[in-house]
Amino acid sequence: MKLLFNLSGEHPELPKAEISAVLEGEGIAYRIHSENEKNRILILDVGTEDPLFIKRLAMTKRVGEFIGISKNLRVLAHKLYERISEGTFAVESDSQTIREKLGEEIWRLGFHVDLLNPDTRILCFRDDQSNYRIAIEAPLERDFAERKPQNRPYFHPTSIDPKIARVLVNLARVRKNDRLLDPFCGTGGILIEAGLMGMKLIGYDIDKRMVDGCIENLRYYGLNGEIREGDAMKLMPEEKVDAIVTDPPYGRSSFMTERNIEKFYNEFLLSASKALDPGKYLIMILPDSSDLKTDKFEVKENYSLYVHKSLTRKILVLRRK
Repeated sequence: MKLLFNLSGEHPELPKAEISAVLEGEGIAYRIHSENEKNRILILDVGTEDPLFIKRLAMTKRVGEFIGISKNLRVLAHKLYERISEGTFAVESDSQTIREKLGEEIWRLGFHVDLLNPDTRILCFRDDQSNYRIAIEAPLERDFAERKPQNRPYFHPTSIDPKIARVLVNLARVRKNDRLLDPFCGTGGILIEAGLMGMKLIGYDIDKRMVDGCIENLRYYGLNGEIREGDAMKLMPEEKVDAIVTDPPYGRSSFMTERNIEKFYNEFLLSASKALDPGKYLIMILPDSSDLKTDKFEVKENYSLYVHKSLTRKILVLRRK
């Protein structure tokens, strides 16, 4: 099955990395069919006819079953007719002209337009060579705004954005029913996203207020987990977990020196290594200037995360050796 992904422009690398990580985590083989970086279009040939994995994605703007590519919209309209022969439709495109032209070609084949509630939404993109790519849109989850930290029962200003939290979880190559640990869970932003994707949740925090707030927030979304108060360095679970995903608060603590932060992170990596089997992933955010030293993990990926003009952090994707 070929899928067309319209990647978001929120980050130059994370949207594509997220797709790759989710496919790997779900055990779905894939190959790149074609790619247009300027238009943020990625077409993959995936080894499944039931692509439920797309509902996990946070940094994909739109996605659909790829139908074809041509310079001729009429040719593409006929390809659509071979794939869907009845029902109402609407065309989605960044160009009003494309929406009108393709819509007219499809209408000529006997389809009826319904812009509000169509049976089929058709995606159409044009590149610099005047090639049109079309796909039948598949619905994505788009309720991140509803899960913004300020909309949860318990709020703290350091809470992570739900879209970033979702990406972090996806980078960990986890799937439903995997055990995911956030040893600095705070108000539960990462655990909420993991729980909504069906993972089993474990969270620690040294601040009892955060623990209580995390439990309250999880319950608000119909979730639960093993959430405990205590020092993450001393509370690593007796049983191994499938992934550790965390945004430690220490990188945002002004009272800690850079040297102390690095010492903390390196001690944490040693502790975290005891909770993960070889091949499992640790995903963490840390200050851009941090220098990690570990022989327990391999740095697989490293992404800069712009916060504001005076602050850039980095996302590290570490795999247990």
